[in-house]
Amino acid sequence: MSTEQQPGPAQALMELFDNYQAPLTAGSYRLVLQQTVSLGGGEEHHYYRDQPFEVLAPRYTVDGTEIQAYFPPPGGVADYQNVLPHVVLRTRNLPWERTVWTGEGREPWLALLVLSEQEILEGRVEAKAGTVADLAPTNKAAFWSRTEAGASVMLPKFSREGEDAQTPVRLLDLDLDLFLKLCPRREELPLLAHIRRVDTADKVPLEMVADGEFAVLVANRFPEAGASTVHLISLEGWDKLLDAPAGQTHAATRVRLVTLGSWGFVNDPAGHDTFGGLMQRLRKNAAVIGVSPPAQGGEAYVNVALARGYVPIDYRPLDSTPTYAWYRGPLSPVRRPSLDRPAFRSADSALVFDEATALFDVSYAAAWQLGRLLALASPSFTKGLRLFVERRHNADEFLEQVKNFLDMHRSAFTDLKVQPPQPGDERITIADELVEWIARAVMLYPVPFHYLVPHPALLPQESVRFFHLDDNWVDALVDGALSAAVRGHADEGLAARADMQSALSKIVYQHRLRLLGRNPEWNPSERYMDVPKSGFLLRSSIVTDWPGVEVTATTDAPPAAHLPEILRLDQIADGVLFCLARGSIKQVTFREPREGVTFGVDTDGNVEARPSAQKFNVRPGLMRAGGRPGVADVAALRERLAGAEKRRVGAAEFALQMIRMPEEQSVKWG
Repeated sequence: MSTEQQPGPAQALMELFDNYQAPLTAGSYRLVLQQTVSLGGGEEHHYYRDQPFEVLAPRYTVDGTEIQAYFPPPGGVADYQNVLPHVVLRTRNLPWERTVWTGEGREPWLALLVLSEQEILEGRVEAKAGTVADLAPTNKAAFWSRTEAGASVMLPKFSREGEDAQTPVRLLDLDLDLFLKLCPRREELPLLAHIRRVDTADKVPLEMVADGEFAVLVANRFPEAGASTVHLISLEGWDKLLDAPAGQTHAATRVRLVTLGSWGFVNDPAGHDTFGGLMQRLRKNAAVIGVSPPAQGGEAYVNVALARGYVPIDYRPLDSTPTYAWYRGPLSPVRRPSLDRPAFRSADSALVFDEATALFDVSYAAAWQLGRLLALASPSFTKGLRLFVERRHNADEFLEQVKNFLDMHRSAFTDLKVQPPQPGDERITIADELVEWIARAVMLYPVPFHYLVPHPALLPQESVRFFHLDDNWVDALVDGALSAAVRGHADEGLAARADMQSALSKIVYQHRLRLLGRNPEWNPSERYMDVPKSGFLLRSSIVTDWPGVEVTATTDAPPAAHLPEILRLDQIADGVLFCLARGSIKQVTFREPREGVTFGVDTDGNVEARPSAQKFNVRPGLMRAGGRPGVADVAALRERLAGAEKRRVGAAEFALQMIRMPEEQSVKWG
């Protein structure tokens, strides 16, 4: 496995690898074990064990979770004429799990075919649903084929023994001549697949077997003007056709391919569906969270409430007539001072009444009630809380027990390596779950989306909305959660808010540092609930079409060793990114994800070799002779790059030379 390094934006590096060599590719194997035994130098006895096994790998479908991103994005409209479409896979070994050719070659079994709208309208391409039975040959001559509607269709040649003939398959029938003019040649295939290893610290946490290691498949065709469709096809069973001499004739006029996925886009310079184009629009529309009041009319206090993030909701007080009340979630356009008051003991005690308007503000009451409901819905949390309440008589002893647990397992709450507990000590497991639950609660993980954004007008499509976190709302949420353990006056001290601050600081910072894979800061220099916090919500196709978008924030928080500025970064709804940071945000920078950085040429169709800076023309200088429009001669391009750099060009080096500069945009919060 060879590697090259590409400087990323900022100071990070991206590592590129030619391929992944799986210990065993997909197929059937036998494990044979021989054991020889002799007693006292006597006769030898031989024992054998023969164990067959099979290595499974995708053949007809690729699970949607395996796809990290497509480029151009599905449905995108923009100027894509100088880029090569690609797909990013979350499983690093997928393109090499099956073999097409026997031998030492590392050709992938997957490839991308770019089809123009004209080719589809001419009837040269037909995508359809089918089954494995539709791949069964009726003629097993030099190339497997079957006759349908009086025409011969060539089929992939590989064994389907033991497979269910009714297994659904997506098929792509297209003219043989068109396939041969579009499909990469055997010597080109290894150059069109590689692995990228990137740093995931500035991304939404990903659940990957190999964190940050992505496989990337690249097409060999620049899109024509208008609509295009890209198919992820299997090359298994097509080795003899791809190795056949260029002038060889075939009885069949069409081929039937297995397609494992497809997407479409439109190459139109008038569009803006690129990372830079979308981010420029977002920059212009960035604002604080809140509803813009009408240009004219309306009560002044209503306009102020809307601008401060409040929305009217239906409200019916007990034994009273229905009315409406104001509600605002924990995300506020202005910084909210701490109430500095005892813990709320009930939802009613958290109600705020405005005598001037005779209306209630139910924000904190809703937070308290939500905290209680979330706690009651979590058996592990309520059980853990009860355990400490029953064995401790005041908040100090409760917090001391939590502290002892944290001290014992400071490196990771779920990794019991230091001073392992005695068998049967149920408190350790329960305390682990209790601490984890509180850490997630104060960072709003279990809070439903409509509590955070109670009205669509607060977060329009293609918008960035900044906010300050209202710690009073979070306090009310925690008060409600801890109230689940209060059964009498003797327990009420457990909900004392001030007594939880030190423990919460350790819990929250430990939780975030563990997510980032960093060493914990055991004695943080600040208390989490004392530090102002802010963040942003991003609702945009950037979130869905560029998953893994990299985010860094600059805030006014004083530097604290080992403590991250971003405390939480994840997708909380379809197309909505949520970020929470220490201090007040000054600027947020969004970067194109490095695993998805595009391939292509400059606006003049040129590539500048690195580091020699030698330029040469690709479009039209290195297009495949006799091929379809836009199909690059990848083999000739590799030779030209190798000559310019005077070194071997493998998949990693080819990717290094063809990667375009990543885009980034910064949004300031004045």
